[in-house]
Amino acid sequence: MKNIFLFFLVLTLTTFSKEENDFSKIKTFKATIIESSNINNRKKTKEYKVLADLPNKLIKTMISPEINKGETYLYNENKKTIYFPLLDQTIYQDVNTEENYTLKFIKDLGAYNEKSDFKVVKLEGEIKEIIYNDGVHIKLSNYSKVNGINFPKYITIFDKEIEISKLVLSNIEINLSVTDEDFLIHETTKN
Repeated sequence: MKNIFLFFLVLTLTTFSKEENDFSKIKTFKATIIESSNINNRKKTKEYKVLADLPNKLIKTMISPEINKGETYLYNENKKTIYFPLLDQTIYQDVNTEENYTLKFIKDLGAYNEKSDFKVVKLEGEIKEIIYNDGVHIKLSNYSKVNGINFPKYITIFDKEIEISKLVLSNIEINLSVTDEDFLIHETTKN
């Protein structure tokens, strides 16, 4: 779960960073993501669809692995709703401390300055890396134009020097029209 929030943070960070860039034009975002993680020498791969209404709404629907297919996670401010189709069960939770830490950044991004606990590394106008004081850093690469915006297709997340996750984005849509209905669990599970 941390990785999706880090991705959401990256998207929001680059959207609301002080310096004007292509990301500042992003209001909504949709993509299919294949996430490969390596935690405690255990490799996992999962695929999911994400829809975000920046800066504080995100819905994730699992595609694979098969056991998780159809699970839906809705993040709205400090609340999380999870639907498990296998159990036909919906759970409501406050976002956990680690998720709150990330969401705190999302809310503080408008105040980004030299005193922030992260820095942005750019090369030729593209954000290449985001480095946090706590040792987490995120590398972005393989940019391509999506709806006129230069956007990364690969995101690699490190905790200190250890690679913890790679995200490969496809079917990227930016600034698509969304409504509150798009962020309702029962609507997303009918598809």
